[in-house]
Amino acid sequence: MEEDGSGRPTASSAPNVVALSATDGAFHAPDTINAGWTTFRFTNQGADIHYAHFVQLDSGRTVPELVAAYAEAIRTSGPRPKWVTRFGGPGGVAPGDSSAVTQYLAPGSYVLICPVEDLGGRPHFGKGEFRTLVVLPAGPDAPGRDAAPTATVSIRLLDFSFNLERPLTVGEQTIRVVNAGVEPHDLVLLKLAPGITAEAVVRAMNPERARRSGAAAAPPPSLASLASIAGGIAVIRPGMEVFFTATLSPGEYLILCMTTAPDGRSHIEHGMVQQVRVQ
Repeated sequence: MEEDGSGRPTASSAPNVVALSATDGAFHAPDTINAGWTTFRFTNQGADIHYAHFVQLDSGRTVPELVAAYAEAIRTSGPRPKWVTRFGGPGGVAPGDSSAVTQYLAPGSYVLICPVEDLGGRPHFGKGEFRTLVVLPAGPDAPGRDAAPTATVSIRLLDFSFNLERPLTVGEQTIRVVNAGVEPHDLVLLKLAPGITAEAVVRAMNPERARRSGAAAAPPPSLASLASIAGGIAVIRPGMEVFFTATLSPGEYLILCMTTAPDGRSHIEHGMVQQVRVQ
């Protein structure tokens, strides 16, 4: 609790801070948190890339049903189940790295999942990397939705493109991401390795295209050999806003969305890829 100039207590505008971590096959997170603006500090303690994606399932649906539905969607290159609502969370984090994402969560029961797929198309949450988390009603002095963080730049997610308020610049950035489209979207911000093209990264990050073709193909090169993860967010529903922090150095970056469209194709295939230069 803070005080105003008269000495009367006022609600703190600072978001809650919650620590999350992932290993290869498990999440470490509290069982309950309070509703409101929350900064999730996510640490990857595993050997693979991991996400911490918040979802809600329609009443009566279960995590085993989610696993089965995803497996069928991947097998048939079909759309993901419509009874899952996306609520963002920290995007992909490389092994040994961490990230910070701030967002508003309303009271309710959520499932924390890692949607990263192995080479066979099986998502990590299908191997046990999920955890339920209950968001409790906030207290009477908690800040409301209007107490959003202050951003240094905003990015709007459209169907299927990105709209940057202004160019990204060197230094620590607080990036506001808002889904202004009608489909769910995510955002991945990558710094390209020297000499690596956007096309090379797109090929490596779109295994569904190869699976859909039915042709045998060599495993794609590791992302770490092509680019480094600078930041990002997991999938958010239309109208939702999320903030993430990133420290940017000069170079070529790639912004892309890996969400699967209703036609079973990645948003990458729909052209939701943009290369930007940070200087």
